[in-house]
Amino acid sequence: MASRLLLDTSSLTYRAFFAIPSSITAPDGRPVNAVRGYLDMTARLVADLRPDEVVHVFDHDWRPAERVAAYAGYKSTRRDDPEALPPQFDVLRTVLAAFGHPRAEAEGWEADDAIATLCEQAGAGDEVEVVTGDRDLLQLVRDGGDGTAAVRVLFTVRGVSDLGRFDEAAVRAKYGVPASRYADFATLRGDPSDGLPGVKGVGEKTARALVTAYPDLYALAADAGAHPPRLAAALRGAVGYLAAMTRVVPVRRDVAVTVDRSQRDDAALDALAERHNLEGPIRRLREALDD
Repeated sequence: MASRLLLDTSSLTYRAFFAIPSSITAPDGRPVNAVRGYLDMTARLVADLRPDEVVHVFDHDWRPAERVAAYAGYKSTRRDDPEALPPQFDVLRTVLAAFGHPRAEAEGWEADDAIATLCEQAGAGDEVEVVTGDRDLLQLVRDGGDGTAAVRVLFTVRGVSDLGRFDEAAVRAKYGVPASRYADFATLRGDPSDGLPGVKGVGEKTARALVTAYPDLYALAADAGAHPPRLAAALRGAVGYLAAMTRVVPVRRDVAVTVDRSQRDDAALDALAERHNLEGPIRRLREALDD
């Protein structure tokens, strides 16, 4: 049995950027706050969880064309990344390569889709833990068995020192629906951060009741008239939206994932630590890995 830690690198790096002052720079003056924060998060996770393998998963496209074609509003209100953030991803990739850690992404897709595909490919009896700040990945949670790997989601509450840990029981306890139906629940409730409005007048309580009562969104839409007038009208008005969301909210589990692998190079790590003012984070991750 193998344990694998999949890190939603784009999400975690974004959070690190805003958690650590951008005044932290390399000797040449370029900000390295996000890189420092991400490496320290990785060190903490490795020390606490002791996985057999850590895979860092990046967005290739945070707004995939297929999702936008299905619903033009998908992430349409998201602000552009701060100017100081994108160059740090290049530095981070270089450092992770020197550590010998696999870096994964799926061309044309989000990190969510690459993570979902890697979970689907995990072997029977394996354990996969996904660390993310994105609740969408709760739909991946499963306890394993019947030829599948167990998948748990560790959701960032305050960095990685405070993680919400979700197995199937925890998802049901928190949201009142099975993890396998979380995408339908999120569709009905909506997600403003992704530009998804949900069904008018439907909050968590109603979304939970509807998911429980119907096997899927198609059956719900077909039976819209069975509900009280206001909800029936909202469901009828949302038929197109619900159909579009079946192509937007569920993560893809069948995309082509590229995993770049390399050998650890301690001499390169020493040079990178000095060049980018990363001595502390690189030392701490080394210690966690070598412990």
